[in-house]
Amino acid sequence: MVGDFLKNGRYENHLRKIRQILNHNCNNYINTVLESFPKGTKVSQPQGGFFLWIELDKNVDTAAFYHLAMQHKISFAPGRIFTFQNQFSNCMRLSFGLPWSNELRTSIQTLGKLIDQ
Repeated sequence: MVGDFLKNGRYENHLRKIRQILNHNCNNYINTVLESFPKGTKVSQPQGGFFLWIELDKNVDTAAFYHLAMQHKISFAPGRIFTFQNQFSNCMRLSFGLPWSNELRTSIQTLGKLIDQ
């Protein structure tokens, strides 16, 4: 069955659909972050994968902010977990692998409001 899937080009069709979905998700996440987060927020343009790297004001500690976000059932990866050095404390990694929905839009908007506080 797997051989047939690969041989008949269905795998390539599947990959094409997944890429379109992820591209759509990525654009929605980026636009919502830029609309909802404080001015000066920087968002990466990923060349692969399904994660955004978000850089906030230097005064924001995303490790401390993570606990506040989790109280609202919103999860992200604080930037400092990606280094052994004392850096990226004001950064976060956000996955756009989940299907886009109004609930996700609201969660991202909530993150932006919480950061602004």
